[in-house]
Amino acid sequence: MAFLKDFFTKRRLWKQMKDLRTSVSYTLKSDDDILSIKQKENLQELEKELNEVKKLSSDLAMEEEKMEKWEERLALIIPRSGFKVSMKGFLDVLLVACMVAGGIRALYLQPFKIPTGSMQPTLFGIHYIDRVKAQPHQGKVTKFFQVLQSSRAYLKIEEDGRFQRESLQKETKFFFWEKSYFTIGDIRYSLPGDFFTNIWRYIEKTGGEYKKGEVLCDGYLSSGDHVFVERLSIHFRKLKRGDVIVFNTVGLKSPTQPLAGYYYIKRLAGLPGDTLKIVDNILFVKPAGEEKYIPIYEIAPKFRKLYTFKGGYLGHWADGILAAGQEITVPEDHFFALGDNTYNSLDGRNWGFIPRRNMIGLAVTIFWPISRRWGIVDTKEPLDVDPGHILDARKQPVGMNLQ
Repeated sequence: MAFLKDFFTKRRLWKQMKDLRTSVSYTLKSDDDILSIKQKENLQELEKELNEVKKLSSDLAMEEEKMEKWEERLALIIPRSGFKVSMKGFLDVLLVACMVAGGIRALYLQPFKIPTGSMQPTLFGIHYIDRVKAQPHQGKVTKFFQVLQSSRAYLKIEEDGRFQRESLQKETKFFFWEKSYFTIGDIRYSLPGDFFTNIWRYIEKTGGEYKKGEVLCDGYLSSGDHVFVERLSIHFRKLKRGDVIVFNTVGLKSPTQPLAGYYYIKRLAGLPGDTLKIVDNILFVKPAGEEKYIPIYEIAPKFRKLYTFKGGYLGHWADGILAAGQEITVPEDHFFALGDNTYNSLDGRNWGFIPRRNMIGLAVTIFWPISRRWGIVDTKEPLDVDPGHILDARKQPVGMNLQ
């Protein structure tokens, strides 16, 4: 009987192992565009450990303990409980149910999360919202949902002291957010987000001495825009300059840094045969067969707001293969794309042209969070505020923290 019990226990544990492998592998592939770099690294490490297990040892108690630890690690990497996780799950189920009922999701729409600020202020990635300064630009509904769709980022110094960077702790998960811990004086503090990726960009002061009562930040860290991408029409109509497009990065190579994900979202700037250059922060295009350059907003009105220099729009920064004095011609069956926030965007200036086969679809609707951008993508006018000048690339330009 003991032999039979061990036999069935081994079968159960091996099935758990296979299910866990499948879950980790599926999460890495299906959620590639919404996982943080840290989550991907932890999942890849867990996947490697699981794949190295070829058979179970005879010590079944030890194997059960290992299985529990692996499952606990997966739960820490991808939280499955908590109010915000439950709310997000409920909204996802509700949205998917509505789409399936209409018979359209599987064939036409795909959800994506905007991970970075390269398309700001048209589309926002993870970013800080100043609680006081943003209020005049938020409606009642947005203010109501603020607590549900972002994490509070407030820090008031409790005693004099110097920021201790060497005491920076490894980030841990809290609902959707990583939290970073550090000390000022003898007091330990925490704020939402990775310190060098997020917190360093939104706290009022970094380094030096801090005084009791000093407020370093008073706002919220937003998880970024979630959009639906329509995948059908690009097979029946020509792509247009100004379209906000999603594409995969297969075959694209960056000479300066690795591409961060499988999917990217940018604004289409160049069609096959176009010759492009940037002069005084304005993108000029010479269409195929034409002899003169013209500002791109004259033939693609969606670019016009990029040159208003309001609400975070700062024109196009000449850099990379489109540095000052450079011009490029888009090859046949390829396209050229730029972020709207070219001061903080890895785009065609770096990795060149996108093959037609890489195109996934058009960004059409922001379904989360509830903000002034909620609804049809790329239809909102810029906020009537001066974006200021980017003196420190680590900081958010004025206008970005108001919405």
